[in-house]
Amino acid sequence: MKIIHRSIEKTVLNTLESFPAVYINGPRQAGKTTLVKDILSNQFKGAFVTFDDALERSAAARNPLIYLREAGYPLIIDEVQMVPELLRPLKMLIDEQRSTALQSDNVKPNGHYLLTGSANLMVMPELANAMVGRMATITLFPLSVREITNSQSNFIESCFNRDFAKTQKNEVPLYEIMEKATFPELINMPEDYRQNWFQNYVRKITLEDPMHIYNLEKAEYMPILLQALAIRAGNLLNDADLSRDTGLTSVTTRTYRNLLNGTFITHYLSPWYRNISKRLVKSGKIYFHDTMLLSNLLKSTPKEMAKVNPQRFGHLLENFILSELMKLNNVLSNRISISFYRTRDGREVDFILEKGNKLVGIEVKNSENISEKDLAGLKEFKEVAGEDFICGVVLCNTQRVISYDKDIYLVPINILWS
Repeated sequence: MKIIHRSIEKTVLNTLESFPAVYINGPRQAGKTTLVKDILSNQFKGAFVTFDDALERSAAARNPLIYLREAGYPLIIDEVQMVPELLRPLKMLIDEQRSTALQSDNVKPNGHYLLTGSANLMVMPELANAMVGRMATITLFPLSVREITNSQSNFIESCFNRDFAKTQKNEVPLYEIMEKATFPELINMPEDYRQNWFQNYVRKITLEDPMHIYNLEKAEYMPILLQALAIRAGNLLNDADLSRDTGLTSVTTRTYRNLLNGTFITHYLSPWYRNISKRLVKSGKIYFHDTMLLSNLLKSTPKEMAKVNPQRFGHLLENFILSELMKLNNVLSNRISISFYRTRDGREVDFILEKGNKLVGIEVKNSENISEKDLAGLKEFKEVAGEDFICGVVLCNTQRVISYDKDIYLVPINILWS
């Protein structure tokens, strides 16, 4: 079996040198446990506990301070969000260890705790605040195509440098690439077993985790909400419409939707905005961090959609592109912001990359033939952005890079990992 090296491993090790604790978060089954065990066997010599184990979870919750003292350090704690009571005692121990390190040259103040979790601690701000200045947070997403192909390039950097010259179209069908950029466990799993795997996964993230982490009273509505969001993937989000379809109030719908964002199932993409005269939409769009999960919720495969329903495949492709952009952004030392551009009269650019004041617009087209109409949104955004506009990129099925207009390029989709 091919070993796939995760892009953030070096970042984790470097961050442990500067912080007492590092928290690796991300969706369930993204590979967090495998990553920390690999670090444990090679770099981080300490103990490993997982709170997926009910006995460990119970012992830690009963008396978290004693539990941590007995465990010692270095210590890896897997799925730490299952016992949120642990974080305040952890803060106390870190402060004690810092004090000891000040009095002894033989004691290091950093690199004591490596934590993993399937929830963003920002969803639980009282816990996140307890660890301010003591813990760094790093996100691990499901596999990127860049990791699978062991590529060293980064498309985002290429955009801001306008460096597309070496890219040629890859003849591997796009749906095959999309099917590999998913949870590591699925890479070598026969397709017949994937459906059952996803059924178990959805039950875990919509019923079990919400009850354990957030004590939801109406967790049974979460699978319904997830299905409703899947149908809306890539579209403007309206909580009032969503609440009518799910049977929840608008307030509860928004709360539960935020919890799905907080556990890295969905991603809310905000609209780009500056203080300009254009009337821009204020609603965000919903996407899924894992495109194969979205495909499963839509009860199809990328291959089937590409052949039978090209329009729906186009929406799936857009989700895939955003997912890959977020994975690429995750390994940059200076991260950019990602948004979308849309005016009230319907002019749109799928994704806006913003680095300081510099802007790149990206359109996604499942086509080889690009018309002037397809470029209308990019050209308008170029005018709006003015001197801050670096370039516009149309990711499409072109055979090679084409400089279509001044600062606007048609680029093969596989530039994301080539």
